[in-house]
Amino acid sequence: MAVAALAWVLLYSIGFIVVVVVGMLGLEADGVVRFGLPVVALTVLAGSAVAGLVAVRVHLLGRRGLGWSDVGFCRPARSPAHLLWQFPAVLVAGVVASMLVLPLFGAGAAGEDGDDVVAELLGGGPLIAVLGLVSVAALVPVFEEVVFRGIVLPAARARFRVVPGIALAGAVFAAVHMLPPALPYLLVVGIALCAMAEWYRSIVPGIVLHGLNNAMVVAGVVAASL
Repeated sequence: MAVAALAWVLLYSIGFIVVVVVGMLGLEADGVVRFGLPVVALTVLAGSAVAGLVAVRVHLLGRRGLGWSDVGFCRPARSPAHLLWQFPAVLVAGVVASMLVLPLFGAGAAGEDGDDVVAELLGGGPLIAVLGLVSVAALVPVFEEVVFRGIVLPAARARFRVVPGIALAGAVFAAVHMLPPALPYLLVVGIALCAMAEWYRSIVPGIVLHGLNNAMVVAGVVAASL
């Protein structure tokens, strides 16, 4: 079930990118309209996330008569006030992991490729910047938490024990981002979000933490450009 759902998510997301972005580039080549890289970047980021959520709704939830609560989009079993200590704890752990691991491989600062995408969005004017912030800090976290904590984690937990299942799901989350310099940080965050999903019995607090983390990335890019 999980593999099929993930395959549909991938198909929908890639299909959207191919059809829409190729169409946009075709219109630019014909001189009909000029979108610019910020608009294309925003379209890819937001559109692929929405397409992936549609795939989950149609091919996982809809076909099995399930609701969003079945992938963890429900009220947390514990108070979200715990985020007040969990958020800084996860950030510190991720930064420490990066500081310890990256020098061993001679790697540079984490997140440079991701920062380039954010910088591209912020350079597209106020409207694109606002829509980009909403996409990065809200839409993308919802999509990724549904997929990785709502689908991948339960599948891993069903096959392995709690700790290996959480570790595997966290590693998958880190690996699919394909950002080697950010891998230690993403691995810590991915495992933490999986543990939070188990502890809260909900992906909602994880969405909040994920969104805050992404918003900090945007704030860091803005601060670096000043």
